[in-house]
Amino acid sequence: MIALVLVTAASVAHADPSAQDLQAQGEQLAKDGRFSEAIDSFKAADRLQPTAGHACLIALAYTRRELWSQAEIFLARCHERATPADPLPDWVPVAEQQIQERLATANAAAVTIQVTPAGTPAQLTVSSFAPDETFAPRTIHLPPGRHVIIATAPGLPTARKEVVIESKDPQTVTIDLAPAVTTPKPLPQPVVPATEPEANPWKKRLLVGGGILAGAGLVTYGWMSFEWSKMRTKDDAQWVAHEGNYNLSRELTIGLWAVGGAALITSFLLPSSSERPAVAVVPTSGGGMVSVGWSR
Repeated sequence: MIALVLVTAASVAHADPSAQDLQAQGEQLAKDGRFSEAIDSFKAADRLQPTAGHACLIALAYTRRELWSQAEIFLARCHERATPADPLPDWVPVAEQQIQERLATANAAAVTIQVTPAGTPAQLTVSSFAPDETFAPRTIHLPPGRHVIIATAPGLPTARKEVVIESKDPQTVTIDLAPAVTTPKPLPQPVVPATEPEANPWKKRLLVGGGILAGAGLVTYGWMSFEWSKMRTKDDAQWVAHEGNYNLSRELTIGLWAVGGAALITSFLLPSSSERPAVAVVPTSGGGMVSVGWSR
């Protein structure tokens, strides 16, 4: 039994301090002028039990250290947490007035921080702040120097903006939290090999024209001559029998000579042109009509 009592007493003696113990410890440190240690104690108490009073004590300690931006942030947090069950401490109005008076003469510039798109639930911090010292977009006072303001929001990439304070002139800083729009890369286009121009197109036309003229010669001196030889006899029956074939062979002969001649003419007139000749033959009574043109 005695051993059990001793073990229990030792456990109580080594138990973690409560939020009230840490607050009392911080208040004593502040009375001793050890404000940095007091802030650590107040923050430890606030982690165990977030209250308006803890935030106000942190703001007051930062005021004593003349770190105005942190003092403003925790004083605003103090007001946000205040409820009838957790009211503001009585000394808060006096502390607020003191902060305003000191800011009027302090070497610090008012920096208004905004984020876009408007209404984004962003949380801000400054590179010189502790990780737990975050705040919503607002105006804070920063001392001279270079400061990096960091903005975060759910589902959006972290954004940073550098601010240089060289005087007490107020500044407005806008941080863009919109995700970057990436332009898709165009798909590679298939490489179409260049079409080589036809080498010596006039030679082809010359061959075609020569072939047609050769056919015209065969028809003229073969079929047409045969029919004419039969018609030249004094036999009327032979004339009538071969007259139709003779007329057909004559029209065909005229057409072939015309087309072949046109092909030969274009081969000499357009030796290096890429234009193609178009030849048309229209039979007419007693002969035919040939038209020659060019099309690309």
